[in-house]
Amino acid sequence: MPESSLEAIIVSLGYFGIFAMMAANGFSSFPSSQVLYIFTGYLISAGMLGWIPVIFAGATGNTIGCILLYEATRRKGVAYALKKNFIPEAQIAKFEKVFAGKGIVFLFFGKLVPALKVFVPIAGGMAKTPRALFAALMLVSSAVWGFAFNMIGYTFGKSSDVFGAYAITLAVIAVILVAMIYKKMNNTV
Repeated sequence: MPESSLEAIIVSLGYFGIFAMMAANGFSSFPSSQVLYIFTGYLISAGMLGWIPVIFAGATGNTIGCILLYEATRRKGVAYALKKNFIPEAQIAKFEKVFAGKGIVFLFFGKLVPALKVFVPIAGGMAKTPRALFAALMLVSSAVWGFAFNMIGYTFGKSSDVFGAYAITLAVIAVILVAMIYKKMNNTV
């Protein structure tokens, strides 16, 4: 979704638009939460939106989207995740072992890593994480994510190109985090 479309939805629908787009993001990782939150952060700095309602609408919407994906995976099992190509078959046994031992930690921090956040509801559903615990983890991690990216928009403005100057640093950090989690998963198996 182009940046201008996100802006139009947020300006016209306000907090409901944020809620709806973040629900879609929680289920399908689209539209980009980073771009959305950078723009809402800019609107907060301009006095058009409030911090608490933006974080609440975004975190609640994202949590609902994650719960929908979690429930689909929980009910339909591993076959659903494989059918939708969400996760390679070779990784399923590793996910099951990791989540059996340190599932809560991986669910929370995985939701904060761009390359992993789409898999978190699937892994939680496959591991049959207790529903209330899963919802609470998603709500808190989604609020942390929302606050961080709103702060970027609040500080630097509405342009998602703010990452251009920091792209190499951010890419290195993301690769290191993904490598650490992958190594931990492989050591657990």
